[in-house]
Amino acid sequence: MHGKAVYNEDNGVVPASSNQYRCMMYSYFAQFLPDPEQIGVYNVSFPDLPGCVTFGHGINAAMEAAIDALTGYLEVEMASGETIPEASDYAKAQAQAQKQSRELALDIPADTVYLLVPADPQPEPFVRVAISMQPPLLIQIDRRAKEEGLSRSGLPVGCGNP
Repeated sequence: MHGKAVYNEDNGVVPASSNQYRCMMYSYFAQFLPDPEQIGVYNVSFPDLPGCVTFGHGINAAMEAAIDALTGYLEVEMASGETIPEASDYAKAQAQAQKQSRELALDIPADTVYLLVPADPQPEPFVRVAISMQPPLLIQIDRRAKEEGLSRSGLPVGCGNP
């Protein structure tokens, strides 16, 4: 998952190396730090991704905001051709987050949690394409898509939900 993002018409977005990350889910650990001044508010930061921060009122809203922030962060990095950092394991992410909090002179309450946050970035915009084909080919596409658990549109690019 390292390298610069490039666009390939056959495969979608791929890194400069041979490892593809098109339609790939990413997951990073985040620190959910209770706000000392606002009860029920969690400040969220990603130790592996400097500047990727958000907050939410309650842990569920904070998780939703974290998913949105992480997705947006990764999309911008990919679109800019930046290197996507490796995700740390739980222990390393926790240690990094605690170090960063101490550097900012933030207390780390006992109810601070470290959760794995998923993201499904789409760094390249989708383009709607209208094509014409003979009915037998369309039947084959629909059959194959059904077998693969994909939509008709998802089959050609391999990005459907299995």
